[in-house]
Amino acid sequence: MQTVTQSILIGLLQGLLEWLPVSSEGNMVLVLVALFGLPAEETVSTAIFLHLGTGFAALFYFRDEVIRILLGKTPEYADLRAKLFIMTLLTGLVGFPIFMWLNISVSYGETLLALTGLALIATGMLQREAEKKEQTGAEFSWPLSIVLGSAQGLAIIPGLSRSGLTTSIMLFRNFTGEEAFRISFLMSIPASFAAAFGMMLVDGFTPDMYSALSAVIAGIVGYLAIDALLKLARRISFWKICVGMGAIAVIAWLPTLLF
Repeated sequence: MQTVTQSILIGLLQGLLEWLPVSSEGNMVLVLVALFGLPAEETVSTAIFLHLGTGFAALFYFRDEVIRILLGKTPEYADLRAKLFIMTLLTGLVGFPIFMWLNISVSYGETLLALTGLALIATGMLQREAEKKEQTGAEFSWPLSIVLGSAQGLAIIPGLSRSGLTTSIMLFRNFTGEEAFRISFLMSIPASFAAAFGMMLVDGFTPDMYSALSAVIAGIVGYLAIDALLKLARRISFWKICVGMGAIAVIAWLPTLLF
């Protein structure tokens, strides 16, 4: 990135797209290469670095709950702490080899994005039927934690949405929309920090002032986006949000058919 304007635009996109089923990383790669002419080998590292901003956004938004989790205030929080640790570890074990061998094409990731979108639409329709029954949520089990951690690691593939994938998995397991969002956001905190700092150590990526500005903007916008999504999940039937988000993912994939 060469200008303040570019940095602000990238930060806005990252902060907004991180929580939607439109892969923030995949879109950052496309924007950085196609619009800003950044060398292809630098784009993934830059996109991963920007997750620091949204990681801080989620950390600040859930700061009270994060403190309870870290301190293990209750058995439930202690259990969640252990599960978040294992999920983060699995995310690294799955995602790191992919990062080191990132010859995986964006088009492949976009195909997975489309499948995630279709899964969200199907999930939304299932949620519509589920809302006719008493909504009791679901158990956040260890097997589910392993699946979610592994799935989050796959999101290193440009085009594959972390939030879309993890949220759809939880919705299929009968979690409420708000609870699925909450867990997905909490998962993103350690994963974002581990990915960004780990990438800088392994890949030797050194952020400049423009990248730092983008990360700050992403953090501010990301914080506002979390609040908006959770309020939306409380106020309206979540199946409508789910179908809408799935449609966004599919629409975002359609242009790849033309190129």
